[in-house]
Amino acid sequence: MYFQDSDITLGWEEILGKDEYHLKVLEIQDNYPDKKSLFVSYPDIDVYNSDMASYILEAPDKAIKLGEAVIKSMLPVDWDPSRTVNLRITDLPKDAKIDIREIRAKHLGRLVAIEGMVRKVTAPRPRLTHALYRCSKCDAEVWMPQSGTFQKEPLICVNDGCNKTAPRFSLDEKRSVYIDTQKVEIQENPEGLRGGAQPERLFGAIDDDISGAVTAGDRITLNGVLRSVQKKETDKSTVFDIYMDVLSVESEQSDFSELEITEEDEKEIKRMSKDPELLNKIIKSISPTIFGLDKEKEAVALQLFGGSHKQMDDGTSIRGDIHILMIGDPGVAKSQLLRYMSSLSPRGIYASGKSASAAGLCVHGDTILQLDNDCDERIEDFVLSRMTDPEEYRPGIWRQKVMDEVRIESPSDLGSLRVVPITYVWKIKTPEKLYKITTMGKDSLILTAETKIQAMQGATFDWIEAQNLRAGDFVTVVRDNMRMMMIESIEILTEDLPEFVYDLTVEPSHAFLGSGFIIHNTAAAIKDESFGSGGYILEAGALVLADKGLACIDELDKMSNQDRSSLHEAMESQKISVAKAGITATLQCRCSMLAAANPKYGRFDENEKIAMQIDLPPALMSRFDLMFILTDKPDHKRDKSITEHILKAHLRGQARAQKKDAVIDGIDTERILRETDDITPPYGVDIMRKYVAYAKKNCYPVMTPEAMDLIMDDYLNIRKQGDDQGSIPITARQLEAYVRLSEASAKMHLRDTVSAQDAQRAIDLINYYLGKIAKSAGGYDIDLAGGPLTNKDRKGREPVRQIIERFSPQGGITFQELVNLAAAEGVDESGVRIAVEMLKDMTEIIENKGKYRTV
Repeated sequence: MYFQDSDITLGWEEILGKDEYHLKVLEIQDNYPDKKSLFVSYPDIDVYNSDMASYILEAPDKAIKLGEAVIKSMLPVDWDPSRTVNLRITDLPKDAKIDIREIRAKHLGRLVAIEGMVRKVTAPRPRLTHALYRCSKCDAEVWMPQSGTFQKEPLICVNDGCNKTAPRFSLDEKRSVYIDTQKVEIQENPEGLRGGAQPERLFGAIDDDISGAVTAGDRITLNGVLRSVQKKETDKSTVFDIYMDVLSVESEQSDFSELEITEEDEKEIKRMSKDPELLNKIIKSISPTIFGLDKEKEAVALQLFGGSHKQMDDGTSIRGDIHILMIGDPGVAKSQLLRYMSSLSPRGIYASGKSASAAGLCVHGDTILQLDNDCDERIEDFVLSRMTDPEEYRPGIWRQKVMDEVRIESPSDLGSLRVVPITYVWKIKTPEKLYKITTMGKDSLILTAETKIQAMQGATFDWIEAQNLRAGDFVTVVRDNMRMMMIESIEILTEDLPEFVYDLTVEPSHAFLGSGFIIHNTAAAIKDESFGSGGYILEAGALVLADKGLACIDELDKMSNQDRSSLHEAMESQKISVAKAGITATLQCRCSMLAAANPKYGRFDENEKIAMQIDLPPALMSRFDLMFILTDKPDHKRDKSITEHILKAHLRGQARAQKKDAVIDGIDTERILRETDDITPPYGVDIMRKYVAYAKKNCYPVMTPEAMDLIMDDYLNIRKQGDDQGSIPITARQLEAYVRLSEASAKMHLRDTVSAQDAQRAIDLINYYLGKIAKSAGGYDIDLAGGPLTNKDRKGREPVRQIIERFSPQGGITFQELVNLAAAEGVDESGVRIAVEMLKDMTEIIENKGKYRTV
C-alpha cells in the first residue's frame, strides 16, 4: 500500500475540515503555547478512508508530519511557522494493540498501542529540539535541528573563511528551542500474566504539552511509534534496545478491561451465580492442596470480591476493600495461601516484607579492590577506614562521602580500563543469602543476589544479576588482561554470613573492579542513571501496583519500620504520600491487603496475650477487618487427615506426570486419578478471575432492612458485654467490617441487595475471629487483639497509684501489701503487676529496696 503526499494531505484536509476539529484548531490558536496539540480519533480517519487509516499505522512519521502541516495551514497567515503544533492520534484499533512481550522487529517504525501500568516516571525536563550555535570566529548563527539524546553540532560555518581551520561553536541556550519531555517505564498489567510469569517492561518518551500527566501506578495506554536505540554499554553491539516515541496517552476508563469476558463467559458466570453451592465450590477452588482452613478460605474468598467503595456528599470516601491478617506458627501454609490468592485475583501482587529493605547492590568484605596507588585492599577495610561519621541512608544501609582523592580501576565505555574517583562508600546489612561465583580459572566473588556483574548469557553481553547467572555462562575477569571466563559453579550461601556487605559509588562509569570481576555499583540505589538521566525517579511499590486488586504481603512482621509506617495511610485512606528527593506525590493504592506474619517467639504460647507475641504496632493491627490465628497443635485425628491430604496431592501429581500409555507394575494411574479427584478445584483459575472481575465491575449491592437489623443487633449485643466486664469488646471499625463482608457476600452471588443471609455470613466470620483472638471471661475484649493492655488493665492503674501515693510518706509499700489492698478495689494480682509496670514506665512511681512510692 502506498499513498502520494498529495493524497495524504488531501485526506487530512477533509478530516480536519470538520467543525469538531476546526473548533479545536481555534483553541490552539487562542491558548498557544499552553495548548499545542490536536487530538484526532482513529475511527474518524477510518470512516474517511480505511486504506489511508491502515497506511498511517504503517508509516506514521510521514503521515503525521503532513497532517501537522495541514493544521498550520488552517491557522491565520500571521502565525509563526516556527511554532510547533502536534497532531496526536487516539483510540487506535484492536489490531494495533500489542502486548509488550509480543513486540518484535517487524513492529519498529509502526504506530501501535501498548496497555500497562506505569512503573517508573521522571519529572518533566526540557529537551533541545532546535539548537542555535554561534561561530567563535565570526559570530555567525547556525541552526541545527536536534533528535535523539545527544547534541548535534554543526560541522562547518556558513562563512567559508572560517572553515580553513576547524571551526568552534558555542550554544546560545537562551534562543534555542526546547520542549518538555518525560520518561516513563510501563509494565504489563498483572491480571494479563499467566503461570507466575514476570511482567515485561517498555520505556517511553512523552514529549511537549502532554508530559507530566502520568504518575507511578497509573494504568494507561500509550499510543506511539516503536523505535530502536543502541545499547550504551556495548556501543558496537548489533543488538538494539526498543523504546516508544509516545504520540498520545489514554487513561484506563474501566476496571478490569484487560480481562476479556466473552458472551460465553458471561453466560457461565451467571449460571455459576445461581448455584446454591457457589460459596463452598469457591472455597474448594482456593488452594485445594491445603487441607482445612475453611473459615479462613471463606474470608479470603469474600476479600476477593470486597465491599463497595462509597463517595459521600462532602467528598470523603469510605473504603470497601477488606484487609485480612493471618498470624500463624511455621508450616501452616500461610505463604502458600498468599501466593495462590495473588494468582487468583484479577490484579494480584505478591511481595515479602523481607524484600522491603533489600540489601541493595553489594559484595562480601573479602572482595579485593585494585586502587590507583598499586595497592590491593579488602573492600571492608577500605570502607570502614573512611566511615568516621556515616549517615543512615535507609534502615540497615549506611553511607559516607569519600573526602580523599583515592581512585579505582573501572571499565570505560570503550571497554578499556581507567582509574576513576570513588565518591561514596556503603555498609549494608547482609541479606539472608549470598551468591558465590567461581570461574574455571578459580577466580571467585561473593555478592548479593541483585548485584550485577559484566557477563554473557548465550549471545547477550550485558550487566546480569548474580541470581540470574548459571554455570556455563561467561563473566569478564581482569588479571593481567581482560578476558571472558566460563562460570564453573554458583553456590548459594545461607550460613556463617558476615554482618555487613559493602559497596562503592564510582562515577561516571558506575562500575569498578573487585577481585578481578567487573561489578556494577550502587548508582541505582541513589539515582537511576539509565532511566532518569541521573535524576531521582518515582517508582510504584507493591501496594500501588495492586491498585483496585489484592496485595499479598508475606512476612509483615519483618518489614522495616519506615515501610511499615506507610501502611497506616495505605490501609485506611488508600493513598501513599511520597516526599523524597524533591519529589512530592500522592499515589493511589485502592487495594485489599492479605498479610501474613509469624509469632515473635517462633510459636504461639496460649498462656500469653496474643498482642505480646506479635511484633506489630497496635495501631496497624486495628486496621485489619479480620485476624486469624493459625496454630500447629498435635491432634491425632486432624494430623491423620492432613497427612492423607498431602500424600494424596503428591500421589495425584505423580500420576499426572505419567504418560497415558505408561505401564507400572502394581500401579493403576487411572484409579489414582479417580480416587484423588476431590483435590481438583471445582472452578479453574481463569474462570474464577473473570467471575471476580465481572462481579466487582457490575455489582453495587444495597443493604436491606433485614440485613441492617441483624448487623445492628449483633454489634450492640457485643458492645453491651463491655458494661459488665469493664472492657471494650468491639469498635466501630469492626462495624464497618460487618458491612464490607456482607456486601462482598452479595457481590459473590451477583445480587443487587445485601440479604439477611449475607449479613449472617459476616456475623459468623466476625464472631469466629473475635472468639480466636479477643476472647475474655464473659465475652470479648478487642484490646486483647490490638495491644498488650486492655481497658480493664488501664482502669486498675488509678486505684494502684492512689494506694502507693497514700503510703509514700511512710517510705513506700511492698508489692504483696499492694496486692492485698488493691483486692478490695477489685484489682487482682495480675492487674496490680500490669499497673505497677505502667506507672514505672510513665515515671510516676519508683521502686527502692523492694518498696514502691510516688516520685
